[in-house]
Amino acid sequence: MLMRSVIGPSEIMMSYNGVICQAARLWVACRAMFSTMENREQTIREVVGENVRRIRDEAGARQDDVAAAARGVGLSWTRSKITALERGEKALDLAEAVLLAEAMGKVVGRPVGVADLLVGDGAVRLSRVRVLHRKALRRFLDGDPVRVLVRDIPGGRARMKEAWAKLPAMFERMSLLAGPDADVETIEHAETVMGEVEERAGRTLGLSKGDVALLSVGLWGCTLGEERDRRVGDDVPLTSRSAKRGRVTRQLVEDLRVRLEEVNNVER
Repeated sequence: MLMRSVIGPSEIMMSYNGVICQAARLWVACRAMFSTMENREQTIREVVGENVRRIRDEAGARQDDVAAAARGVGLSWTRSKITALERGEKALDLAEAVLLAEAMGKVVGRPVGVADLLVGDGAVRLSRVRVLHRKALRRFLDGDPVRVLVRDIPGGRARMKEAWAKLPAMFERMSLLAGPDADVETIEHAETVMGEVEERAGRTLGLSKGDVALLSVGLWGCTLGEERDRRVGDDVPLTSRSAKRGRVTRQLVEDLRVRLEEVNNVER
């Protein structure tokens, strides 16, 4: 693939899309950003349990009343199940959440929505990389498309500013790894196809697999895996192919190590 020496602003944004995503993950995946009780992370089950108890207490109802109402809508729940639910120890699927809202409506004598089970403020952890404000979850349950905004993420605005402040240095790092004349399409292709071989090399070199892919583009114009396969070729007998792939990979990783030292020297 031909290399271009001039990259326009729109192409920069395309080629560095992966960097922007990486910068965004700096604040999206941050776990240790809550120092007050108000912002303590909770799970969905904990938030639902807290609200079931709140709704029950406001109605002056007992756990037995909630269990009876739950059985009335088809949930085979006992008082002990409600106790576990209010403690945040019971997981709920969507069907159970809908039926629970119906049951709580019967307990309090007015309609209760699924979103009412998520009332309050605070952060809710949905997965290893996603934490959202409760109000965002309520918005989604009320029918809004699930499109996560910066304001939906605890500390999102501050983290966004921090991430953007780091972008110039990240762009400079990318330019050093892939070379200033790296082709946009080649970088995007490398970000797409990089895989296990880049990840293993990264562990050896102390780099992310993305950095390994960029370093490979700077040396060979393709990923480490693609360059390995090119050098191994297709005419190698199956009985010796694995051994040759190993030898070639080790040599290529050493080439990357030398190139990395050059990059590090420039950065110093």
